Amino acid sequence: MLSTEQTTFVVRGLNVDVVRKDIKNLHLGVYPPTGRVRVAVPLLVSDEAVRLAVIGKLAWIRRQREKFTKQSRQTEREAVSGESHYVFGRRYRLNVIEGEGRQHLVLRTKTKMELHVRPGATTEQRLAVLDRWYRNQLRQVLAPMLSAWQASIGTSPSFWGIKRMKTK
Repeated sequence: MLSTEQTTFVVRGLNVDVVRKDIKNLHLGVYPPTGRVRVAVPLLVSDEAVRLAVIGKLAWIRRQREKFTKQSRQTEREAVSGESHYVFGRRYRLNVIEGEGRQHLVLRTKTKMELHVRPGATTEQRLAVLDRWYRNQLRQVLAPMLSAWQASIGTSPSFWGIKRMKTK
């Protein structure tokens, strides 16, 4: 059984998340979009050794964080009319239509999509309808691809699913 322990400490003004677990080597990572620093270390490594490892890599950490601040970021989605959304690489303008009935999304033209929601729907509810629609589109495209690849490589998966990626 793997045991893990999480702590946070500050090294020269930098918050560092430390995760102790049953591993062999120390792993240092800097994660977008904010440049969060995380160190995974073996269970028996001391706090002082972790501090020294982080101090030794401070220049690299700062370069990585600087890269993240210079990267252009997609604005947070709010699911409001006029917002741009992409479907398989093609850009669509969103038009939000409030009304009673089933909440759903429809592609109207080659450049417009309509999001039908109930009056007063929150941003989270609108995004949930969008997310459900995107997942359904992926399932429709992936199912034939999966069967084609199964025949090609001569094996089949016991399970497949769609996951939300946090850092990709």
